[in-house]
Amino acid sequence: MLLQIARLQSSKHDFIEGGKCMILENNAASISKCPFHGAGSEFKPFDQTYWADPHPFWKNARQNEPVFFHPELNYWVVTRYADIKKILAEPATFSSKILKEAIRPLSQRAIEILREGEVNPKNTVTNDDPEHKRIRRPINFAFVPKRVNEMESKVRALVTEHIDRFIHKEKADLVAEMFFELPAEVLFEFLGFPKKYMSEIKLLSEKRQSLKFGDLPPEEQEMEAHAAVDFWKLSKSMVKEVADAEVTPDNFLGDLLRYRNGDDNILSLEDIAGILYGLLFAGHETTTNLAGNAVRTLLTERHAWDEICANSSLIPNTVEEVMRYNPPVFYWRRRALKSVNIGGVEIPEGGNILLVMASSGHDDSMFEDPETFDIHRENTKNHLGFGFGKHFCIGAPLARLEVRVILEELAKRLPNLQLSEDEVKTISVNLFARGPKELWVKW
Repeated sequence: MLLQIARLQSSKHDFIEGGKCMILENNAASISKCPFHGAGSEFKPFDQTYWADPHPFWKNARQNEPVFFHPELNYWVVTRYADIKKILAEPATFSSKILKEAIRPLSQRAIEILREGEVNPKNTVTNDDPEHKRIRRPINFAFVPKRVNEMESKVRALVTEHIDRFIHKEKADLVAEMFFELPAEVLFEFLGFPKKYMSEIKLLSEKRQSLKFGDLPPEEQEMEAHAAVDFWKLSKSMVKEVADAEVTPDNFLGDLLRYRNGDDNILSLEDIAGILYGLLFAGHETTTNLAGNAVRTLLTERHAWDEICANSSLIPNTVEEVMRYNPPVFYWRRRALKSVNIGGVEIPEGGNILLVMASSGHDDSMFEDPETFDIHRENTKNHLGFGFGKHFCIGAPLARLEVRVILEELAKRLPNLQLSEDEVKTISVNLFARGPKELWVKW
């Protein structure tokens, strides 16, 4: 049983010493009872056992300790739907700039590598207004429904091509055969990037996730920091290559260049590189995980798979139910810009906040019988899997389209699909996304 959290009235001088929480007031140290004896001490974010089946822990936390402090991470952890939605809805109080930082403190050498490489991309995910608004406006200009809808035939052709490559086999790893490459292929097509860079970008993106959201030793941090520098340089190089072309292309990147109209005061080439640096990371790693989570969940809940095979019109709501039940983005972050009360707990100004997005989808105050995967659920689109408010995921329509088409084609061509007997859950351990690294199936 988790212990009920005590309020911690904090100051900028808090520190941990000898396992006790010391609060310095007027140069005199007084010992305060710390809320570290319940969920804060039981939460093991980088433990493989926890990560294999995390939801029982979060159910307990929602019921007994919905907001708690984790001393090792130095984060306040928020688990309930209403509290998470409130934080996402108030960007003036809860800053997104914390997303520029790694979840774990980086080594001095890793910091130097990033600084020397001038890695400072500007994008909507890691900025607050007015900078967020300035960058989001041209993205909205370019990321229009018409462009997304025009992608469906291209996505279907790519999915068909991938299935054709493995359908003659007796079994296949769907991540390796399709889910790893496909989202990058779709994104490169949509953005208008030269495809010759795709393999390199995919590799660099994986490394970037490990650096920012993983638990790496210093020597690995340095290697991944070099990869982040390479990622940033390549983003700038690709933008310059397209900008220097004689004809501005009719795609997302071309729309950004037209919006810029040659004026750095409106949008610089480095601004565009920052936008794409963010989209190239967020736009395909998360979709890879969403596709993997969708198929694994459906094949585990066999009745649901059989239903969508018989009736493809159920697939759009199925994608939403996966986003609620087994979302690709497990955690997100904010920083409190002032002292604020969340769920009866005082979070101090400057407090780091870890939003357990996956927990919000299992909150029974919002979703009836949340542990049941129900593709007919009427309110499943109320999930927070794509965020909420000003920072709602700009790429949500494209991700929905991709996974819908994947499920439609797999259900049509491989209705007897099932998990292979030797299928083993392999999950990347980090404080961002959760999805299978391998997904072995047979038919």
